[in-house]
Amino acid sequence: MQYDQFENLISAPRLSRYWLSCKSSTALTQQLYSTNIRLSQGFIGVLSIFEVVLRNKIDQCYKSTCMNQNVVDEWLVSSIQKGGFLTQKGCERSFIKIQAAYEKLGKNYTHDKLVAELSFGVWVFLFAGKQYQAGGNVLLSIFPKRPYKVNQKVIYQKLNQINSLRNRVAHHEPICFGPTTTISSNYARIHFQHVVDLLTWMDVDATALFEDIYSCTSEMDALERIA
Repeated sequence: MQYDQFENLISAPRLSRYWLSCKSSTALTQQLYSTNIRLSQGFIGVLSIFEVVLRNKIDQCYKSTCMNQNVVDEWLVSSIQKGGFLTQKGCERSFIKIQAAYEKLGKNYTHDKLVAELSFGVWVFLFAGKQYQAGGNVLLSIFPKRPYKVNQKVIYQKLNQINSLRNRVAHHEPICFGPTTTISSNYARIHFQHVVDLLTWMDVDATALFEDIYSCTSEMDALERIA
């Protein structure tokens, strides 16, 4: 496609950062934009699998340590009912998100459907200070291989950064730049390593898990060749 057609479809403002980083080369601008899209596509698969693994690990943890053994398979609903751990002060954000998802399901509710309905951000926020403490300080147990000095704050920071990447990809924002308009794979590599680190600390083989969708690293290498 000719660049003027491409620019008309994508828009000059959206392409401006790519165009500047490519020193006004229209061919490189299109190549960089396409590489960023492929890199984002690779991350969609990685982040989707990571999210499912994380939420299942959290679900299993709270089922096994549920403070009210009568609702062991319903801990999410129990957490937002009277006396539930997410009714505590400071946990309002999680409470609101879970309650909204529960009410949305209505008569179709099952625990598994509620687990699937919740956004990645909800699972991440269970590691925030107040939520983590309210839940009994037990979630670090899903990371049995974590280094000695890795605590709840470190886990939460890494999860927050992964969530930030996920939001950028979901909103079609570039992940191919360093500071300003510098073409760089550093942002992608750092966030990919966060995913690998957390899976490794969960005692999960990331290479085997991503074996059939492992395109992120090759696209990051392609990005370096453009730079």
